[in-house]
Amino acid sequence: MKAPNDICRKEFMRDTSVLTAFKRDQREEIGDKKQYRSNVLGDKTEEVMEIVKKFFEEDDEEGDATEQDCIDFLQSEHGINIERGVLRNIKHAAGLKCYPEITVPEISAEQARKRFLFVHDLLEKKETFTQWIWSDESIIQIGASRRIITTTNKHDKRRFQGVRKFPRKVMCWAAITWDGPGPIAFLEKGETLDAPAYIGILEDFLVPFIDSWKGQSHRDQVVFQQDGASCHTAKVTKEKFKEWGLKVAPWAPASPDCNPIEYTWKDMKCWIRKNRKPKSEEEIRDAALYYWQHILTKERCRSHILHVKSNMVHIHRVHGGPIVDKWKYNN
Repeated sequence: MKAPNDICRKEFMRDTSVLTAFKRDQREEIGDKKQYRSNVLGDKTEEVMEIVKKFFEEDDEEGDATEQDCIDFLQSEHGINIERGVLRNIKHAAGLKCYPEITVPEISAEQARKRFLFVHDLLEKKETFTQWIWSDESIIQIGASRRIITTTNKHDKRRFQGVRKFPRKVMCWAAITWDGPGPIAFLEKGETLDAPAYIGILEDFLVPFIDSWKGQSHRDQVVFQQDGASCHTAKVTKEKFKEWGLKVAPWAPASPDCNPIEYTWKDMKCWIRKNRKPKSEEEIRDAALYYWQHILTKERCRSHILHVKSNMVHIHRVHGGPIVDKWKYNN
């Protein structure tokens, strides 16, 4: 059995919370929002709040003004001395929040026009991409990403990571389809991906894959995607595509957001960094091959392709201009 004091305490807390909520609702109804008032600034709080808000919002040149810059500005221009803690309270009361910078590619008017026409044509056709092969090259490098270390000591030795002057890395080419991962190939150390090397990869990996996927007599049903790299658009490469009977999709410039394999690369590199931590080029290749054969599923490939379809709708809406890629910032 509970003591009477405990029961009274609970009843009091319940009544207090109800009263607090009632008062808050009353303030919202009549628009009486409680204003922040600094004990240091007193009646000047609202004036300083407007100055701080204007300082950060008008910093549109670089957008990298710091709290110390604001403190120095208040002291030099207005003769107001405040501590960093007071400034943070003022920023919070003014509704100012810190957000990470979002980078979008710089796209010229001509590039935007081509991007718009590219996605417009595909959306008009209601393309399903079930017969497409999406391809690209990527470099997998050891220590390319910074880790987040949770610690109470900013000098924690785990924060300091040695960086090689010439880090170990592997360049690879790969492809994905609606039905799952396609072939993956690795370049030898020091090998340059010129037109002859690219043709060799396609001949050894892509063509046999298409024949096993659709059959040699149905190559014309496949649409092969590649970007506008010089080795892709070389005359000798185009002649080889004609010889193999492959249809190559037209491609818009500055459009990695239209290629689902870009998201596959991101997933693969994150998986390798978290699960394998390779120390050599051979370990990088082994990890990438394992991911491609055992981790990358048909469902993942389809998820990336469907995401690109939604990107195309957004690109069409902004007439080929840059878009904020939600996958990049939400995954």
